[in-house]
Amino acid sequence: MFSVSVNFSRFLADIKALEQRQVPYAVSLALNATIDDVERNTQKSMTRRLDRPTPFTMRGLAKWKANKRKLRASVFFKDAQAGYLEKQETGGIRRPKGRAIPVPVGQRVNKYGNMPKGAIKRLLARKDVFSRKINGVAGIWQRPKGRRKTLKLLVAYQPKATYQPRLGYRAGALKTTQARIGVHFRRSMSQALKTARR
Repeated sequence: MFSVSVNFSRFLADIKALEQRQVPYAVSLALNATIDDVERNTQKSMTRRLDRPTPFTMRGLAKWKANKRKLRASVFFKDAQAGYLEKQETGGIRRPKGRAIPVPVGQRVNKYGNMPKGAIKRLLARKDVFSRKINGVAGIWQRPKGRRKTLKLLVAYQPKATYQPRLGYRAGALKTTQARIGVHFRRSMSQALKTARR
């Protein structure tokens, strides 16, 4: 998990006793406002940098909020989404959980660029379609029909997928935190002092 630490000492110089009592509350408010900014900016970045991310991918962000007793807040990806988004962040090779990654060839895809659920099962249920390796190419093939005299590749089986780093989550989260934490702390400290018992 990626984390950013913030040293609040530069914001706390020359504060009075009353203000000191309100510091934990103000810090918790500032942390929570900052991770809200990180979440919002990350979602915007995902829509720009990823190719048509699905609603499931966009729901992958989660937050742990701070309180005045636990001054720690986090924005992170849930395990299910983090498993494949890590390659979008760092680059590298993803190998399939099964035998291969199915890649549609001239097939209908949904608005997110994926084959509809159950599409492969429906293809393989057809009498003119079969799964095999032909001339070194593994995939789902259609037998010739009409004037066509050659097999038609419908889905290719790829043994791996290679990714270039493009998500930029860590860099974006750090930039947002550095830009917003001071603003939020000053605002939160002012709010905390207004509600303080004297």
